[in-house]
Amino acid sequence: MQKELERRLGKRKMLNITDTALIAGGEKIASIIENDMYSAKGRGTGKSARATSVSKPEWLGKTRMVKIHWNDGSGRFRIIHLNEYGHFDKAGKWVNPTSKGVIENAMRKGRETYFATVKSELAKRV
Repeated sequence: MQKELERRLGKRKMLNITDTALIAGGEKIASIIENDMYSAKGRGTGKSARATSVSKPEWLGKTRMVKIHWNDGSGRFRIIHLNEYGHFDKAGKWVNPTSKGVIENAMRKGRETYFATVKSELAKRV
């Protein structure tokens, strides 16, 4: 089906349609993650939630994809990683932050929303 659409619309047009759908789906997931991070922030400032953003579509092998990242120029992605998976403190004791696993749970929760958004965006434009 994809080959037929590329033949009818052209590769460039199909790529633009796919990119638009991927960005829309990525923004939906990013907003779910952001909302979940706000609700689990505890004593935090909310900077991590506000730093959530979606990359431009890019190729990974033969797959077109967008990435959700936390690149606000302050090295926030390091803190995100520690909060998502836990870490050892200076004394060697394991720390389980209150926000541990928030991103993974949001990704799991938003999986169907992502696919439905991408599907509807593709249907609108094709």
